[in-house]
Amino acid sequence: MRYSEIKESTISQSSLNSKPLYIDAVNELLRQNKVLPVGSKGEYSFQPNPGQTINALQDAIAGQGKNVKGEDSDQIKALHIYKSAEIIKIAKGKQDDKISFNAGEIAEGIHATAAFVRLTTRPSKKINLANLYPIVERLHNGKTLILKAKEVDSDIADEFTLTVSLKKQTFDAFKQLPKISTYKKISTIISNIIDDANQESGRYADMYEKNGRFDLVQVVGDGVSGETETKTDINFENETERKYKGYSIKAGSTNQIHQVGGGRMNIDAEERFDIINRELFGVHGRAQLVDIESAREKFVQLWNSGKVFTAYRHAYKAAVNEINNNLQSDSDENNFVKNLVTALKYWMRRDEEGIVLKQFTGTRKGTYILNAEKLDELQNEGLNLIAKMANTEDPSLVIQDADSGDILVSVRARSEERESGYYFRNVIDKGRLFVKLTDISKNLD
Repeated sequence: MRYSEIKESTISQSSLNSKPLYIDAVNELLRQNKVLPVGSKGEYSFQPNPGQTINALQDAIAGQGKNVKGEDSDQIKALHIYKSAEIIKIAKGKQDDKISFNAGEIAEGIHATAAFVRLTTRPSKKINLANLYPIVERLHNGKTLILKAKEVDSDIADEFTLTVSLKKQTFDAFKQLPKISTYKKISTIISNIIDDANQESGRYADMYEKNGRFDLVQVVGDGVSGETETKTDINFENETERKYKGYSIKAGSTNQIHQVGGGRMNIDAEERFDIINRELFGVHGRAQLVDIESAREKFVQLWNSGKVFTAYRHAYKAAVNEINNNLQSDSDENNFVKNLVTALKYWMRRDEEGIVLKQFTGTRKGTYILNAEKLDELQNEGLNLIAKMANTEDPSLVIQDADSGDILVSVRARSEERESGYYFRNVIDKGRLFVKLTDISKNLD
């Protein structure tokens, strides 16, 4: 059982959430594209691919080299990086006067504010970061700010409202926007957000300022309510025209779009298997992507004997086999792709039709705007889909185009070491092909 075999020499799992400086230090090494030391004494080397950042120590880093066991790997977890003298030095250098915050959560508030400022700027023109500061100063957590803006060549004054609701620690950091905007983990993301406001929100601003009628537009950035029920982080609502647009916001280069918990630590193997088969591959009752019931007995046997990673790998291998079987004939493939589209849509935006995913990567890739409805065209793309197990430390499967090699989606069992054993989550990551199929940022209507 790997729980007893692997002893993390870098950081204890119980203190992961209190290591923002360590995360910053790792991101600094990634930014410099340095070789990462791995192993109990840093005896192994891992060369990361360029352009990556992490938000948590459980995040995976892609590249080439050795993992913590000294085996060849194209992926390691950030927590497996050896805490070298260089990392300690970088972390200590970042410790003074540091405001702690989650970049993804704070991006929701910045994005809503940037859109609001762009919409209320008359005459319509591009904005910069400094234009956000006066608005941020006036905001109170969960309270609505109202501004009126006159249309060009008209006495009509449109009304715009902004409501930003964030967790207390996140909002406290958000109120210090001039200071945190200099932090490396958010500075490029903020640049992405400002560029996006000038491009996408700018289209609406140009329309509202001269359409000759009263517009009531509400911008809501809600990072608190319904976190487990909804994918919507930002809403643009024009009450005059009864038009609504929702965005799910992500910051950084993470590929994760959804996760399915593995259940409580103390549930039995049968119930755990049901979660994998019915909740993960059954997409919470919306479509049975594959049925791996045939793997139940072996999974239970492996789990109860302490071979927990082997159990998950067995379940995932069964899913790979079932997927590939469903791709053998035209009729089976049509049914599978239909269920796959249902799964991909749900994983990206749950049951909320019309919600798009806006991701500020904080890299040269800029901003993705992904529309799940574009997945309806998957059947007509002429793809040669296959499934296979990935060469990763934790069990992981991918669905990809065999011809181009581009990955559509991957499912991985992410493990967290706790005192009583390993806790598993089933994490769904979008791939390059997913972005290609759904990205509308280069073709905005």
